[in-house]
Amino acid sequence: MARSDWKRPALRPIEEGRRRIKLVLSYDGTPYCGWAYQSNAPSVVGALREAIREMIGEEVEVIGSGRTDSGVHAAAQVCHFDIAHRNIGSGRFKPALNRLLPQSIRILSAEEVDGSFHARYTTMGRTYRYYFKREGELLGFDENRVAKLKGFPPLPLLDGYAKALIGTHDFTTFAAASDKSESKVRDIYESYWRIEQDRFGLELLTYTISGNAFLHRMVRSLVGSMVQFAYQGMGVGEFVEILEARDRFRAGRTAEACGLYLYRITYDEAEYAWFEEEYGGN
Repeated sequence: MARSDWKRPALRPIEEGRRRIKLVLSYDGTPYCGWAYQSNAPSVVGALREAIREMIGEEVEVIGSGRTDSGVHAAAQVCHFDIAHRNIGSGRFKPALNRLLPQSIRILSAEEVDGSFHARYTTMGRTYRYYFKREGELLGFDENRVAKLKGFPPLPLLDGYAKALIGTHDFTTFAAASDKSESKVRDIYESYWRIEQDRFGLELLTYTISGNAFLHRMVRSLVGSMVQFAYQGMGVGEFVEILEARDRFRAGRTAEACGLYLYRITYDEAEYAWFEEEYGGN
């Protein structure tokens, strides 16, 4: 779809006398109820807000590029917050916050940005990756880091499903019942399965998907469904028919949270410009 159809709200200017700080961070999602703050359970945002308060003495609202569910990890989540403090340079946030945060959350970079940046509303693309290993090849520290399979389903069939997702589609079939999005239509820029190796030379079955945005549990539903369907030998045509049916009850299993990583966020308007040229009128 055309970017003008994304229906994102207009950006509000930064309040006078305040500064905007952008962070890139990674986290192990295992100990947390998810990215979003909850009053009755530990969250990534909750830990981050507390560390910022301890560092600069201000209560801030932390805006992320998107939410991750309980147990889902991030290699490079992006967020921002506005502060009144005038004297702390942006370069001090990374070392100071890393001293205050638990080891499961690491700040990768920090910089001051202007009001044209918004961690959520100026994103051009989000990339997720999912990792499987064979059950018999799991290492002692793989728990909660990768999902397991008894054996890998046929890669050509998996990749056939994945390629069918590229473009603009209604993903109602693969959205959680809890998803409140007004529109279930999303742009998918890339989608593929690969066999890779971990740092010890053991095989990983990986899935990579990039798009403008994702519905609640959409990626996990896609991954679990594709694996289930590939085991069953379902043809790509039938998979496309299930996608186009817009019927949640025709989806397969939902993959575990532990294998999913928010891998990358891009704010580069030129990176996926080719997609709008090819699919923008659809």
